[in-house]
Parts: sequence; C-alpha cells; structure tokens
Amino acid sequence: MNLEPFFITLVVAILFLMLCNLYRVVAGPTVIDRMLGMNVIGTKTTVLIVLIGVIDGRVDLFIDITLAYALLNFITTLAAARFYQRLAQPTPPEPKESLVAPSAGPEVEEADAPATASSPVRKETP
Repeated sequence: MNLEPFFITLVVAILFLMLCNLYRVVAGPTVIDRMLGMNVIGTKTTVLIVLIGVIDGRVDLFIDITLAYALLNFITTLAAARFYQRLAQPTPPEPKESLVAPSAGPEVEEADAPATASSPVRKETP
C-alpha cells in the first residue's frame, strides 16, 4: 500500500496552516501574539521536516535535523520572551548618591560633605 499521496496531502495541509499562522505573525495586535505565531510555525516546521523524511524514505536522517530545529525554536522563543519581559519592566529610579565616603566613620555626617551644584549653601557644624 502506497501512502505517499496521503503524506503529500498532509504536507500541503500543514503548509496552508503555516500560512494562516503567518497572518497572525504579521497582523498580531500584541507582541505575545506574534511570538506565539512564530512558535507555532516552528513547531509545524518540525512536523513538516519529519513528513518530508517519511516521503523521502530517510526518516533517520531527518529526525536529527528535526531535533536540532525544535531545540533552536524553543531556545529562540525563550530568549524572545525574556527580552520582551525585560523591555516591559519599568526602569528603576537611579539611586541617590551619598556625599559621604563609605570609609568615613560615624563621626562624619552628611553636613560635613562638600557642597554640590544642587545644594549651594554649605552647612557648618559647631
């Protein structure tokens, strides 16, 4: 029994579904939709590579390629998610600089520090 026409039909159907997901990647309203669309396209590509291996009769060769591609797809999705997570976080305010050196003892107070442009008046301690 020859199953090659069945597998070719599956390949064409998967390519059509990949085109549908490509629309989501291009027109996705949010970054998450675009990332999810690309991840689904990558997953369908791995299935497509296995089906091409079945049609060609060399599944053992194509399984190695599929595993490498699936791992690359997974790592890329994690990296993109991490990037957009950091991009969405607000930047913390800059810490206020201390005018007293950290090595100065407790006898040196903030008032003994040199005046800066933001505080033109220097406080004198008795």
